[in-house]
Amino acid sequence: MRVSTVSSTRRTSRRLPPLLGGPAAAACATVLACATLTAARANVAGDANAAAEADAATEVPAAAVIVADKTAAAAGPATGLADSAGLRATVFGTPPAELAPMPASVPLAEIDLTIPWANPVPAVFWFDRRLHVWFSAQDKPAPLAIVIAGTGGGGNASKLAVLRGALYGAGYHVLTMPSPTFPGFIVSASSTGVAGDLMQDSRDLYEAMRTVIAHLPARVKITDVDVLGYSLGGANAAVVKSIDAHEGKLHIHRAVMINPPVSLFTSVARLDKLFASSIGSGDAGVDRLYRQLYAEVANLYRASGKAEVDEDFLLGAAAAVLKTDAEFSAAIAMDFRLDLVDMFFAGDLYARTGVVVDPAHPPKVSDSLDATARRLRDMPFTEYFARVFVPYYVKHRSGATSTSLIAENRLDIIGDALRNDGDYYAQTNGDDLILDRPELNWLEQTLGSRIVVYDHGGHLGNLGERAQIADMLTMLAGRWRLPAS
Repeated sequence: MRVSTVSSTRRTSRRLPPLLGGPAAAACATVLACATLTAARANVAGDANAAAEADAATEVPAAAVIVADKTAAAAGPATGLADSAGLRATVFGTPPAELAPMPASVPLAEIDLTIPWANPVPAVFWFDRRLHVWFSAQDKPAPLAIVIAGTGGGGNASKLAVLRGALYGAGYHVLTMPSPTFPGFIVSASSTGVAGDLMQDSRDLYEAMRTVIAHLPARVKITDVDVLGYSLGGANAAVVKSIDAHEGKLHIHRAVMINPPVSLFTSVARLDKLFASSIGSGDAGVDRLYRQLYAEVANLYRASGKAEVDEDFLLGAAAAVLKTDAEFSAAIAMDFRLDLVDMFFAGDLYARTGVVVDPAHPPKVSDSLDATARRLRDMPFTEYFARVFVPYYVKHRSGATSTSLIAENRLDIIGDALRNDGDYYAQTNGDDLILDRPELNWLEQTLGSRIVVYDHGGHLGNLGERAQIADMLTMLAGRWRLPAS
């Protein structure tokens, strides 16, 4: 284990492949996200060398495509429950004046671990051989709060920093974990390399948590353990607690889900619809959005010194320059698609499915990934599901089918625990774009009085607000009572 202490106000940078350059590329956290931005920048500049290569013909399992298409059709409106205010809240986030009070400083140590069960590391992911997590320790015995990032998020994402500050200020040790869909986690800690399965990803998270906690300094005294997460990380947190209820290795007490999905694949299909309607296929829509955002992204990078593009970074640029609901929709859709590009690339590489990576000739460190990124950014999640996810799990999980895999990626798989265990809680918004009305109703009926639904906030747009933080801390303390309506 390697531990390095960093300032609580400084972002921890990650090393990037040497082929990437310029402010937008330097502000990226992952290989393909960087290549996508680099390719877009080259196209804006008229670089003919960055033109997309012809899409190779790959056989797609017909049954998987049919099931995926049905899931997309059932997803409903592309913006879920979100109206104009919900879209804007998702992009703008919590206004500074409405943020909960935070401590003046938070001690922060980066912990890098080699995970013994990880798969062999492809050369192109040389910089992700070790799992990176972040830990803030109290100087006395205290409960531990483990916080899991949302889709594609690293272990030091901006939203994690907000939750870390609130939890540390309330007296918790805080351990922040990357999403199992983050390439750094896929490479260093996934047992499959193919992210997106709620139970398997959560098992990998659980084992990673156990490994990290076992390596904490002896001076750290833990009196209790709680787990929470936002977006997909919220669903992961709940499943991790359910796993621990059977295995009893961490003795997790309470779980709080913040803006969780109910059906992973339906929520993703909704975001794919948003991409199709607001950006479309081909280069034109992406280049148009990139032209609007590039100068602001570069300015933000120069001003902040960040070396990691996360959701807040990209949406922060969007908030500064975009004006219409259509533009906000495009920014939200692009932010998600960049996460999918990385997950798709890693999954295809590990599963050896040959969609964009030739298994016999995997990319080397010095290879340009611009053309690969261009191909992937036009591929919706249905393509990942049908061409990577389903073939892998049908081969490795007895009895798995396209239909069963979709059913197993709903919170229903722990429905009994959510209904009957009083230590599960949730916070969400009535205008969240990853939910529709039946899904919100399911959460309310399943959790009863242990969920709070705020009128406004979009998807994570009120994270850090005084009410959200106060309610979260009350839930973790076991004192939550739903206010009388």
